[in-house]
Amino acid sequence: MKSVIRTLSHRPLLRPLPYVGLAFLALVATVLAGCGALRFPGQTPEPTNPHLIGPINTPTLAPVLLTPAPTCTQSPTSPASSTSPTPTFGLPLPEPTCLTTPMWGLGDVWSNESVRTRLGCPVGEQIGVQGEEIYFENGHMLGRPDAGLIYVLFSSLQPDGWGAFADTFEPSDPDSDPAIVEPTPLSGVPVYIQPRGRFGKLWRAHAWLREKLGWALAPYDGKGQAIPGIRFDGAVQDFERGVLFWNGDVCFVLRTDDMSWVMY
Repeated sequence: MKSVIRTLSHRPLLRPLPYVGLAFLALVATVLAGCGALRFPGQTPEPTNPHLIGPINTPTLAPVLLTPAPTCTQSPTSPASSTSPTPTFGLPLPEPTCLTTPMWGLGDVWSNESVRTRLGCPVGEQIGVQGEEIYFENGHMLGRPDAGLIYVLFSSLQPDGWGAFADTFEPSDPDSDPAIVEPTPLSGVPVYIQPRGRFGKLWRAHAWLREKLGWALAPYDGKGQAIPGIRFDGAVQDFERGVLFWNGDVCFVLRTDDMSWVMY
């Protein structure tokens, strides 16, 4: 018994912690409790209210922030078959591939490369027409009865080429306008008059047309009698980009790509 008492007497007795140590422990406990409420990336906090129904709305980044920054990436090289077409200004036009081709006289004109590449393929049959025409100081009019049109061809010296106008002439329409004073004929020069009939109606209806074409060259028949226009048996055919119109003497090539015309 004495030996046990002696052993215990040699152990150090527990001393009470000072007040500073207790305060430090309280501070550590407070910090640890606060860290439990921190949110870290990738962690989804649980709802504090277990009875909450529905998803929790979390803030999202503005769309502009989600747009990736542009990068300088070299465009892939396109194969030769998919390259963009090169403009063909001044280059020959491709040959048209047509299911049918014009025949007879119109076919002879269309066979010229400069004609067929501009007009393209036929879009209608060749039609025989009994047309009518008249010449002016600065142009020409052609009546096309099958389509009810009057083609007005301006002089090549003018920037305008040609135009198509509806033929609205009726036999009951006046043949001329007495208020329009015709120029006095001079000896040795062609006689110019105001046009009659269908051509006169169109000419009188548009002041700008009268100014550009000028007076009509008085047409006469084989007996020397004045007539409204010169009649002819011809042919006409429409194309993708124009018209071929033969008046029994020459063929007029009317192009719609630039509204120009030539004769063959």
